[in-house]
Amino acid sequence: MQAKSSSSSKYVLAYDADCGPCTRFAHVVDSLDKSEKLDFISLTLADQKGLLDMIAPSLRYRSFHLISPNGQAKSGSEALLELIAILPGGKIISPIINYLPGGKLILKFIYNRLSKLHDTGSCRINNNSSSNNNNDKYHT
Repeated sequence: MQAKSSSSSKYVLAYDADCGPCTRFAHVVDSLDKSEKLDFISLTLADQKGLLDMIAPSLRYRSFHLISPNGQAKSGSEALLELIAILPGGKIISPIINYLPGGKLILKFIYNRLSKLHDTGSCRINNNSSSNNNNDKYHT
């Protein structure tokens, strides 16, 4: 996995680089991102660079965030739906999720279940994370 260059035309995925499940999630997304529409950055570095300023401080370290090229940020299951849409095949899958009754609720349920790995594992962090970025292979 190699660091991707920063570009204002790319989305930025901010994730917890100190969390095993979160890092694996970033690896999977990176492997699916064949068009290289995404840059990856740790939550700590994203916060330091001001990329998370539009997100309430109490929520900045609670999930991953997707920052669009225009600077708009989405978090958690809401970000997951947009992330799916920008990955290959997402232009087909995303409308299906939106169309199905309860599709967004199902996606939110799945995301909340998987995100519990973050909250219960050794990567459990508080709102003032002090990441050393040893696992941050994608920082911009």
